[in-house]
Amino acid sequence: MTDATSSALLDDGERAFVEKVAQYYFENDGMPHDRGRVVGYMMICDPPVQSPAEIEKVLGVPRAAIDRIVDQLTPENDPVSVFERSGPLDGDYTIRLRENSWGPKVRGIFAEFPDFHRVTERGLKELRAEGASEERLVRLANMERFLRFVSGEMPAILDRYEQRGSAGAR
Repeated sequence: MTDATSSALLDDGERAFVEKVAQYYFENDGMPHDRGRVVGYMMICDPPVQSPAEIEKVLGVPRAAIDRIVDQLTPENDPVSVFERSGPLDGDYTIRLRENSWGPKVRGIFAEFPDFHRVTERGLKELRAEGASEERLVRLANMERFLRFVSGEMPAILDRYEQRGSAGAR
């Protein structure tokens, strides 16, 4: 997309990308297709800052739906939000994908895992002490083992990513 006219339309490759993002999020997270389309479009749009009118024109998603989607993508007081909104939802706001935002977002999500691991670990110990059968504890034991592993490994993975430079290395 190089000029104002072509920036309002997606070529076949761009449209396919947006649809693949929408389908991915639908299949993996149950996210409605329109929300996934907005996410996909914001990853590749030109210019990188878009108004609801521009998103509506390109994607054909109604303004009311865009407002709802943008509200979900830009939660209040979320210091690690991937998207940033300038202006109120009932006005002429714009939205953009924050540069290098995925690492901090993932780190924020995984920051809660150690706390949840402690909950599952304590629950497992208490239920075992009460004599619960191993058959009954299988799901909780699997969750505790997973959370223990992720809590220990994820910080190192994210640190390595940040050391490589989130914008530079492939």
